[in-house]
Amino acid sequence: MNLRLYLICFFCFWAFNVVAQRPTLPAIGGGGGRTFGSPTSTQSQFPKNQNTQNANNSRQPSKSAAKKNKIVRDSLSLVIPDSLKSLENQLETTVETFSSDSTILDIETQRYHLYGNAQVVYGEIELKADYIMLDWGRSEVYAHGMPDTTKKSGPPVKGKPVFTDGGETFNSDTIRYNFKSKKALVSKIVTVQGDGFVQGQLVKKDAEDNMYLSKAKYTTCDLAEPHFHIAAKKIKLVNKKSLISGPFNFVLADIPLPIGLPFGFFPIPKKQEIGTSGFIMGSYGEQRRDNRGLYFKDFGYYHAFNEYLSSTLKGEIYTYGSFGVGLNTTYSKKYKYNGDFNVQFNRNIAYSSTGLDTTKSNQFNIRWSHAPRSLRSDRSFSSSMDIVSNGFNRNNRSSADVQNLTKNNFGGTVNYMRNFGRFVTTNSSFRVDQSSNSFRSSLGYSFGIKQFNPFIPEKKQIGRWYESFRVGLDVSGGVSVTNALQNRSNSYTDYNIAGVDNKPLSTTQQRRIEEIRNLLADPNVSTELKVIYQKELSKLESPVLTDWGQILKNNVINTSYTVPIVLPNLKIAKYLNLTPSLSYRGDIYTKELNYTFVNPTAGIQTVTKSNGKVVNVGVNPAADSIKNEYLANGDLNVTLNQNSGGVVVVDTISRPSFGQTYSFGTSLNTRMYGMYRFSGKGKVQAIRHTIVPSINLNYTPTSEGQYASKVQIRSDDVYRFLPRFLNGGGSSGSASGNIGFSLTNQLEAKIKNNSDTSENVFEKISLLDNLNIGGGYNLLAKKELGEFALSNISIGTSTSLFKNLISINANGSLDPYAYEPDKLVTSNLAGARIPVFKWNYKPEDGVVKANYLSSFNFSLNTNLSPKTFKKGEAAKTTINGKQDPAKEAMSKIVQANPLEYVDFSVPWTMGISYAFNYNKQGLSEARVTQSISINGDFSLTPKFKFTYNSGWDFEFKQVTLTNFGIVRELHCWSMSMNWTPISGSNIRGGGFFFTMQPKSSLLKDLKLTKRRAGNF
Repeated sequence: MNLRLYLICFFCFWAFNVVAQRPTLPAIGGGGGRTFGSPTSTQSQFPKNQNTQNANNSRQPSKSAAKKNKIVRDSLSLVIPDSLKSLENQLETTVETFSSDSTILDIETQRYHLYGNAQVVYGEIELKADYIMLDWGRSEVYAHGMPDTTKKSGPPVKGKPVFTDGGETFNSDTIRYNFKSKKALVSKIVTVQGDGFVQGQLVKKDAEDNMYLSKAKYTTCDLAEPHFHIAAKKIKLVNKKSLISGPFNFVLADIPLPIGLPFGFFPIPKKQEIGTSGFIMGSYGEQRRDNRGLYFKDFGYYHAFNEYLSSTLKGEIYTYGSFGVGLNTTYSKKYKYNGDFNVQFNRNIAYSSTGLDTTKSNQFNIRWSHAPRSLRSDRSFSSSMDIVSNGFNRNNRSSADVQNLTKNNFGGTVNYMRNFGRFVTTNSSFRVDQSSNSFRSSLGYSFGIKQFNPFIPEKKQIGRWYESFRVGLDVSGGVSVTNALQNRSNSYTDYNIAGVDNKPLSTTQQRRIEEIRNLLADPNVSTELKVIYQKELSKLESPVLTDWGQILKNNVINTSYTVPIVLPNLKIAKYLNLTPSLSYRGDIYTKELNYTFVNPTAGIQTVTKSNGKVVNVGVNPAADSIKNEYLANGDLNVTLNQNSGGVVVVDTISRPSFGQTYSFGTSLNTRMYGMYRFSGKGKVQAIRHTIVPSINLNYTPTSEGQYASKVQIRSDDVYRFLPRFLNGGGSSGSASGNIGFSLTNQLEAKIKNNSDTSENVFEKISLLDNLNIGGGYNLLAKKELGEFALSNISIGTSTSLFKNLISINANGSLDPYAYEPDKLVTSNLAGARIPVFKWNYKPEDGVVKANYLSSFNFSLNTNLSPKTFKKGEAAKTTINGKQDPAKEAMSKIVQANPLEYVDFSVPWTMGISYAFNYNKQGLSEARVTQSISINGDFSLTPKFKFTYNSGWDFEFKQVTLTNFGIVRELHCWSMSMNWTPISGSNIRGGGFFFTMQPKSSLLKDLKLTKRRAGNF
C-alpha cells in the first residue's frame, strides 16, 4: 500500500513538473552577432502523414539528446483520433530537427521546442537558431536567439535565426515561416542579393518570393553597420531579381546626404566575380584651366550583366555648358576571348577671362582591346586601338594622369588571321597611326603558302640533305590614306626638293609646337595673339588635309608578292651551318613618282604637275636658302639663288605601275663556347662565354626602271637613284652585293648557392645578357651615285644586375665616313658625306671627320620594395596566380598602368628610371635629351598611402611633371587626394583633386586601390 501510494505521488509530482516547465515565447533581445556553434547533436524526424499524438511528453537530458531520435507509431498503443488534424495542414515531406541542448515535444499544442544550436530542415529550407518552435498543427516554424549571459561584453543575444531557402540566406532577429503558404514575417533581416546586402526592420514575404521591407537599406558594404547605403522607407525585392524602392537617399557614415531620387530600380544579377552593379557617385570641383566652370563628373551606372559582360556609363557636366559621356564595356568568353571597348565624347565650351570669347570643340576617344584565348590555332582575331581627336588628352586628362598626358602617338591594329589546312595562311588587318595633328590609316591583306618541298612528300622524307629544299608564296597588299603633307625633311639632305624644308625640327622647336597648340586652345589668349601664334605654328609644323575628298584621293594602293626559295642546308666541318636562299619579288602600284630637276642657272622656270598644279621656280640672288610658298589655289612658288644647287620637283602620277626583282643570298653561322674555371673555394666556380658569329651574303641586280629612277639632283651633275613608287619597297636601284656580319656575345657565371632551402648546390646567373655588333659592306657600291660601301656599325647591349633588380639597355651607331661642309646646298648643315673613311685622314688634310658616334641611347631602370632586400626572395609582381578571365583582364590593366594603382600590402615602393638619347648627323648640332624620373609610394599607416611622381629634365634644366597624392582605404570605399604643384611646362596646368568612391570588388580581391586624379 505504501509503495502504491509512493508511486502515485511520484507520478503526480513528475506530471506537474513537466506542465510547469512548458515554455512561453521569451522576450527577444536586440543587437547581436551572427556566429553559431555546431548544429548537429540531436535529430528527430516527422514522417509524412505520421500521427504523433501518442508520443510521450518529456524533456530529454543532453546525453540522450546527442542520439538521433526517430518517433514512430507504437503498435501496442491505442490510436485516438486527432480532432485538430486536417489533411490541408499535413506536411508534404520529412522534417528533420536537431538541437544540442534539449528538446520538448508538446502533444497537446502540437509544438516541438528545440534549444541550443537548433536546426530544422524541410526540403530545401533550413533554419538555424538558438531557439526554434515547430508547430506542425499550423505547419509553421518560429525562431529567435537567446540571451547570452556568459559574456560581459559583446552581443547580448546569441544564436539569432539564419534562414536558408534554395541557396539564399537571411539573417534576422526573429522569423515566423509557414511551410504550406511559404509566407514569412521577419524582423531585422539581413540578406545577400547578388553582390549587394539588403537590410530591413520588418519584412513580409509572400508565396511568390517577393519581399516587402520597411525602413530598408541597400548597400555593397559587407559590414553589419555599412559605411554607406541607400536608405528608403519601403523597398520591394521582386523574386530575387530586382529591387524597387520609393523615395530614397544616400547615407555615408550614418550621415544622410541630400542626394537621392523619388524612386529607384536596382537589378540584382547573380553574385559574380566581375563586380557589383550599382550607381557611381562621381566627383565635383572646378575647371579653372580653361574656364569651363564648376563640374560634376565621372558619375553614372555600372551594370554587370553576367560574369562575362559588364558595362559602365559615365557622364560629366559643367556649369558653362560643357558636357561629356562615355561608355566602357568589358567582355570575355571562357577559353575564347576577352576584351574591352571604350568610347568617350566631350563637348567643350570654354570662356575667356572676360567672358566675351568662347572656344567650342567636339572631341572623342575610342579604345578597343581584344585578345583571343581560343585553343584553336587556325584562326584568331585581335585588336589594340587607341584613337583620339586633336586636343583630347590636353583638354580632358588630368595633370596627375602622367602616362596619357605625355603620350604623343596613338593608333593601333585590328587583325584577323585564318589558316586553311596545313599550308595556306590568310590575314587581314586595319591599322591607324596617329600623331598630334596627322594620321595614316591602312587596310591590308596577306595570303601565303607555307614553305614546302614540291618534289618529295613530307611523309617520305628521311632527313637527306636535299630534302630541305623549300618553296613558298607570300602575297600582301592594301590601301592606305593620310592627311599629312610632307613639307619638312626628317634629316638633312644634300639636295633640295620643291615644297620640302631641308631643316629637320630641333627638340626646342618640337616643344614650341606643343606650347603653341595649347595656347591656341586657351580661351584667355586674345584673338590678336592667336593670329600670331597660328602663323608661327604654320611655319613649324607640317600641313594637313582637312577635306575628306582630298584625303581619299591621297590614297596609295599596292600589291606585293614574293616567292621565297630555301635551298638545301649544308654542314661544313660539323659546326658551320650554310643556308643558301633565292627570292623573287614583284610589286603593283597605282601611283608612280616622276622627278624633274630645275637648274637655277636657267632662270625662271615653270613645271606643271599631272594634277594641274603649277610649280614656279624663281631666282633671287639675295635668297640665302630655298623658300617654299603655297598659294591659295594649290600652286607652289619656289625661290632660290643661283648657287643653291637647284631643286627637284616631285610629281605623283596616277597610273598602274609594275616592278620586279630577284635576289640570291646565303648565310653562315655557328656557336662557340669558352669556359674559365676558378680554382679554390671561392663563390664563383666558372664563367662561360658564348659567341654566335654570323655572316651573310646577298646579291641583288640593278633595278633601274623597276623600283628606282636615276635623277640629277644638283647643279654640279650629281645623280642619285630615287624611289619610283610612293611608299614603295624593292631595291634601291643599283646592283648590290652586300656582306653582312654580326657577333653576339653572352656571359654567364656559375656560383655556389647559399640558400639552405634550395635543392641545387650551384646557381647560374647572367653577367651580360647580350652584346651585339653588326654591320655590312656593299661590294658593288658606286661612289659617283653617292653610295657607300661600309654601313654604319651598330652596337647594342642589355643586362640585368642583382637578380633583375636593375635593368640596363644601351645601343648606338657608329658612322665610319668623313664629312665636309656643303658649299652648294647651304641649308645642308650636316655637310656632304664623302666616301672616305675617317681613320684615313688627319686634321691637316682639310677633311672634317665629325664624330664616329651618330646615335646613342641608354636607359637604366629599377623598382624597389621591401621584398627586394629580403635575402633569398626575388622581387615578385603584384598580380600572380591563376585567375578567371575578368581578373586576368584587370591584372593586365594594372600591369600596363602601374602609376594608377597602389598596393596596401607593400609598405613602400620606389621606381627610378634614367634615359639618355644622343643623335648627331654629320656636322650638324647634336640633339641630346636626358631625364630622370622617380615614382612610388609609402604607407603612412596600414590604410594610408602617400604617392609621388616627379623627375628632372637635364636639357631644359627644370622639374618635369610632378604629382603628389594620398590614398586612404576605407574598407569598401577609397579616398584619394592629388596635388600637382609643378606641371612640367606652361602647356599643362597643375591642380588639386579630391574624390571618394566605392571600391571595385575586383580591386578588393587584388588588394589594389585605383588612384583617381583630376585638374582644377
